Amino acid sequence: MPLMTVYVGWSRNTEVTVEIADLGCGAGEIVCLECGGDGDWTKFYPEPETLTEPMRCVDCKGTGRQLVSI
Repeated sequence: MPLMTVYVGWSRNTEVTVEIADLGCGAGEIVCLECGGDGDWTKFYPEPETLTEPMRCVDCKGTGRQLVSI
């Protein structure tokens, strides 16, 4: 897979180089930058032992993948 630099963060000024899958029509798919690709945000929760079920990542909705413009 080819590498691409994506700009993330509130002001889009943080550069991250990631592998990207070209989906055509100007869209690409990358591993979620927030959860690392597993779709589980429980590891970042302050008290994970209090949860009754795993928390889905907000950015990727638990899929582990994100879409970007290329």
